[in-house]
Amino acid sequence: MPPREDETARWVRQGRCEVSPAKEGMRFDAFLARTFPYRSRSRWVRLVRAGRILINDSVARPGRLLRAGDRIDYVPDPRPEPKVSRAYRVLYEDEALLAVCKPAHLPVHPSGRYYRNTLLMMLLAERGEDLDATELRIVHRLDRETSGIILFAKGREAAAALSSQFENREARKRYLAIVHGAPRERSFVVDAPLARDPLARVRKTVVIRPDGRPARTGVRLLRSGNRHSLVAAIPYTGRLHQIRVHLRHAGHPILGDKVYGLDPDLFLRFVAGTLSASDRDMLGWPRQALHAWRLAVRHPATGRRLSLRAPVGGAWLRKAASLGLR
Repeated sequence: MPPREDETARWVRQGRCEVSPAKEGMRFDAFLARTFPYRSRSRWVRLVRAGRILINDSVARPGRLLRAGDRIDYVPDPRPEPKVSRAYRVLYEDEALLAVCKPAHLPVHPSGRYYRNTLLMMLLAERGEDLDATELRIVHRLDRETSGIILFAKGREAAAALSSQFENREARKRYLAIVHGAPRERSFVVDAPLARDPLARVRKTVVIRPDGRPARTGVRLLRSGNRHSLVAAIPYTGRLHQIRVHLRHAGHPILGDKVYGLDPDLFLRFVAGTLSASDRDMLGWPRQALHAWRLAVRHPATGRRLSLRAPVGGAWLRKAASLGLR
């Protein structure tokens, strides 16, 4: 039986667990794969062989048989985390929730190469808290390169009340995006189902597919320049990468988007560190020009409507001006 989610998360964060009597006699690699199923058995084997997971402070073979009371320690990756922007600011806070304007180039939560250099961990450090002693909970997500409003709940009840609004499409969201080209219509809706692309070379890539989940995005043209436009995007559904995929489908990919932009291989070259000067010219900006501009929810404690707004930053304004969008 797999562990509860909170047990899994606790082990990853603290880097230590103990083998219970019920697990005595299991192979080391099988124990890891069954107890922490978010990684494959082969991936756990590679980490064990690399000396990243120890038994009683010693390196062990993946096939070692465990004993009750064995202490298993996870050794964090010694490589430094990538640099991020720390220019976040609090938009609103009370006893039930916290709204923050997140800058681009800052992940929201620990994942992959990022742990301390994430918005959640920065907020906890600022408050003198840690992941095992906090009521702060992430309500929704923003991509690392997307700036704007991100909402945190304080406590389980507030988190459940806010999360249900996002799940039931009661939360009202509006984004700003700088896109390539100029839409012919001042206002239109993209209604196209989305699904994960199993053949994509980039993990989590989403495509439009008839058997996908329903997805609708409203788009309104705000300003047009010579080769780019500023649009407002309203996601009526909340699918992964919805706005980015729908704008590309409409013929207007977002400026700086490395996955759904003008060249689908740009992200691979970005990760490999091989972007050329012409690649950067094609991107047009080091980040994707998508900003979570407005958010309206019912307050989890009072039930009153709470409307939040996150103005775009100076870099965005300067870029918009250079494209004739001011």
